[in-house]
Amino acid sequence: MVGQGRLFLVLVQVKDSAMIILETEQLLFRPLTLDDLDDMTALYTDPEVTRFLGGPRSRDEVKRVLNGYIREYQIYGHSFFATIRKSDQSFIGHCGLLKQEVQGQEEIELAYVLARPYWQNNLALEGTAALKEYGLNQLGFTRLVSLIPPDNAVSIHIAERIGMQYERDVDQWGQHFHLYAINKPKPAGAE
Repeated sequence: MVGQGRLFLVLVQVKDSAMIILETEQLLFRPLTLDDLDDMTALYTDPEVTRFLGGPRSRDEVKRVLNGYIREYQIYGHSFFATIRKSDQSFIGHCGLLKQEVQGQEEIELAYVLARPYWQNNLALEGTAALKEYGLNQLGFTRLVSLIPPDNAVSIHIAERIGMQYERDVDQWGQHFHLYAINKPKPAGAE
């Protein structure tokens, strides 16, 4: 498995007046704000980026979605986080832990969306591995899932690389997905 020993947890550290939640070797994670609207709009108007997300969205749609992510963070303390490349402070997308209802069961979904120029250099792998550790070890979740379209081979590969396993197929939001999951291991001696 990847990501072990490479996570730097920086809870509520103020850096350049932005609250950094998590830091890895190449990435910073902070709560999304309305200041991210231009970057989020660029992300969600790219047809390649949104190919598995239902297609491009208008600026108004992106603003509505962004407001929802901001609200989720304020309520739950987790949602999508702005994902920043440390080397140049570029907004590269967002990764996060989202509260979802999947077939009547409450789940925490590990998800990411990165801009096309950042699809290389294992940034998605590094980000998801860090958020997996953060969710299971810092936030105390016992299970994380990822809902992945069956033809999204890259995301399936990333889920498997961070230790997630295919569990079942689900229909959600009018789409068909493979549900990948990882459960937090029980401590030695626990039943």
